[in-house]
Amino acid sequence: MAVDTPAGTGTAAALLDAGTAPGSALLLRALLEAARLRYVGRPTTLRSRGSQVSLVPTAVTSSGLGARALVTGRFDTVTVAARDVERPGLRLRTLTVTATDVRLRPAPFPELVSGPVLVAAELDPAWVADRLHEHLAQLVVGIDDDGVARARLRRRPGLGAADLAVSVDGHTLSWKVTGLTVAGRRMGPPRSPDARRSVRSMVDRSPLAAVRSGRVELPGLPRAFRLEALDLHPGRVVVRGRLDSWRRAVPPARIDDVLRGALSLLDLGR
Repeated sequence: MAVDTPAGTGTAAALLDAGTAPGSALLLRALLEAARLRYVGRPTTLRSRGSQVSLVPTAVTSSGLGARALVTGRFDTVTVAARDVERPGLRLRTLTVTATDVRLRPAPFPELVSGPVLVAAELDPAWVADRLHEHLAQLVVGIDDDGVARARLRRRPGLGAADLAVSVDGHTLSWKVTGLTVAGRRMGPPRSPDARRSVRSMVDRSPLAAVRSGRVELPGLPRAFRLEALDLHPGRVVVRGRLDSWRRAVPPARIDDVLRGALSLLDLGR
């Protein structure tokens, strides 16, 4: 099938066919500039494999765009930030993805390739509480002004509270009771095995027994993505994780489309 070759396509083909570090760096810079112009500040919907994500990109930044990138063909980091991220079963206030050691690998089907990818996402505590309610309907879990997560009875919140230490590891969310407040009397955090057993015993005998310590697997995460940290703040929940590497094929026609929009804004010789 014959395909017309638009103006600008030859530049992309030449840069890729050359297989040189400067060519790859210049092409990648053009892709980043085009992404900034097309997406930043605009509500965007991304569709892939039957699912979709809506978000508003807020920034596309990079480091290592100078002489070093021209010599190596690699950028130190590329960071994409977005707000109001929503997909089925997930809502994020903000999302920041930082890819390290980014390069465009020339091939019959060119690939964007990255080393470790670091991800940080801010969740709305109310959304998190709703998800917990699906598993612990009789309890409400919130983050108090001191930054501690506490579970209370939904129908009798003034009766008492259980302090929770919450953590993530891989695809697992874990929690344990570290303190207990009943009828105005607070115990915790326990400093000895006997005190910990005493707190657990009190929890087991109280209406808060449903909270106990435990762990659940988090569904829907990519297999290669691992959660590493969970930070709790009043009004904010921040999770952090990483992919060891990432790659994605970029059809040459799509590169050409991007370049046509970017070439007028870039002096490829600088």
